[in-house]
Amino acid sequence: MTKIQITDEYRQCGTGDISVYIPSRRSLRLVEIQERVLPEDEWLIGISDLGYFKGVGYSMPIVDEGNENEFGNLYAFLPGLFYCSSQQTSVDAVLIEVTHKSVSGVMLPSFRPEDVRTFDVGAGITIDEKGQIKPVEIRIDTLGSFGVESFLKDLGVEQKTFRYKRELQIASYLAEKIPLSELKSAYVSSSFLQTRLTKLLDDIGFYGLKPRMRIYVRNGTYPFGTVVEVRYKGLAEEVVFNTGTSIKVPDNVDLEKELSNLSFSKMVDSGVETDVEKAVLDMLLYIRFELEGSTTHQDVLKKLFEEGT
Repeated sequence: MTKIQITDEYRQCGTGDISVYIPSRRSLRLVEIQERVLPEDEWLIGISDLGYFKGVGYSMPIVDEGNENEFGNLYAFLPGLFYCSSQQTSVDAVLIEVTHKSVSGVMLPSFRPEDVRTFDVGAGITIDEKGQIKPVEIRIDTLGSFGVESFLKDLGVEQKTFRYKRELQIASYLAEKIPLSELKSAYVSSSFLQTRLTKLLDDIGFYGLKPRMRIYVRNGTYPFGTVVEVRYKGLAEEVVFNTGTSIKVPDNVDLEKELSNLSFSKMVDSGVETDVEKAVLDMLLYIRFELEGSTTHQDVLKKLFEEGT
């Protein structure tokens, strides 16, 4: 099992794709898990600091010192505040087991760093009365301001042009007409993202910045993903944790053992190792600090789309 590291600050992943963007300094960003690695109709969106792991955290294999064998499943890990569409609830982190399959003799992982979509834009875009693209500040009242259908119609493209895999075809066509930097702004300003982002903002506004005590997990046991209730040793009475683990999954002892054994390299502290619980609590504390305790829609949006790296 190989430890995966990310060193690039910006990774392009195909023509017109919206890539994983890793700021050069710690900052909160809007994060989406790309649909191609999720079950049908599932989407995950949240806020996180990609500087914490310099991208996605990947678990390090456990080494048996007696015979130097490595074991343990490989997991991709993103701590933060995420909204899960299927379960219609928010969680403190996303954990996805990484499996591999052979395609034409090449081993391909089921989850890669570029399967995380992030944004490095400070403004959205809209179409003015002359049909020209113009920048617009990202606010609650400007979300959804870029109408893809009207833009394509102005270009003389009919909707019947897109029949199968409609979203992918539209994205590909837009990528040919709009520079990548503006394509990201178009996506941020689309009604498509507006629906998802509003769900996340409403959840934060209602429940605040406190730990959700829930984690999204997808692995061999839960191939379509599930939300599990968890307890953190750092936030609970010691008597609750008679197993000696740092994180407790009350309804699943086997999963509790597996999650407790996961270790990650925390890049913000020169490679210091961390576990699921510590990373989650670190991230929630950082989110609270960056937002200065505010959970209003506009304050969260302003922080997520601040310009600069």
